Amino acid sequence: MLRATQDIAVAHGLEGFSVDEVARRSGVAKSTIYRHFGTGDELLLAAMGELVDAVPDADTGSLLGDLTLIMTQFVAIATQPSIRRLFTSVLNRSLDNDDFAALQEELVTERKAPMRRALQRGMARGEIDPEIDLELASTIVQGPFVARVLHERGSFRQGEVERIVELMVKAMAP
Repeated sequence: MLRATQDIAVAHGLEGFSVDEVARRSGVAKSTIYRHFGTGDELLLAAMGELVDAVPDADTGSLLGDLTLIMTQFVAIATQPSIRRLFTSVLNRSLDNDDFAALQEELVTERKAPMRRALQRGMARGEIDPEIDLELASTIVQGPFVARVLHERGSFRQGEVERIVELMVKAMAP
């Protein structure tokens, strides 16, 4: 089910996605799909979550190392044209559909977990000001990368990921 959903979404975007098409391609009955996923949107976001689930936890021993690894992996995934198109489609649908937006926010929260853990370890090691709101910090760290994916078609020059992360780490230092 998830693989068929991914294939449809990558090939045709959110507009081409339907539970009927997933059932046809996967050979799984619609009733089975709905038993596992209450709605088509839940199926779609679960499949997308699997697509971008490749950013593992990183514990290199330093905040700079952890965030560089996490953001390098994010950039490698998010700058793929098919993933970038899906990313913008999801954001667009979230603007008009509150239920979809809530599901999408759950996915984003889940996907930010490695960064939150890296920031928590950085704070425990004294690399981050203990007064910093870690949730806000994770949003700020991710912001330049998301902006590049959306506005500059994922264009990053050699060494730029590292330089952006260095600036963020300096900004969060005690």
